[in-house]
Amino acid sequence: MQILALIFSVWLGVYGEHEQGTLLTVNDVASYLNGKPIETATGILNVQPLAVPVNVKDRDVFHITTEEYLLALTDLTEELARLAVNSVTLGDYQRPLQISKFVKDLHAGFQILNLKNDILRRKSDAIKYN
Repeated sequence: MQILALIFSVWLGVYGEHEQGTLLTVNDVASYLNGKPIETATGILNVQPLAVPVNVKDRDVFHITTEEYLLALTDLTEELARLAVNSVTLGDYQRPLQISKFVKDLHAGFQILNLKNDILRRKSDAIKYN
């Protein structure tokens, strides 16, 4: 859930160094979790390093897997669908168009992957319905 919250916050433009609509890569997520200073509306928040590696296969340590990252992206589409409905309710008609383009691009990226019949495959198939 922490990965989803981070990706969603950056996509919304909460953090100053990224423009709204930016998608973090798995390495960007790891760098934030590794203690990268985060700029917020009230100033810079310095985070203590956690040394979170990505895709570790040779030892038993806490790390971010590609599957966890991709699952967070599928959860992101569900949150963006809710945001689109709320945006229209509040009179913001541009944000749903931006969300639609982003979700279509994300879905196209998932279709390139050769996913097996598991949770990731089912959740990536559900993207087209969000």
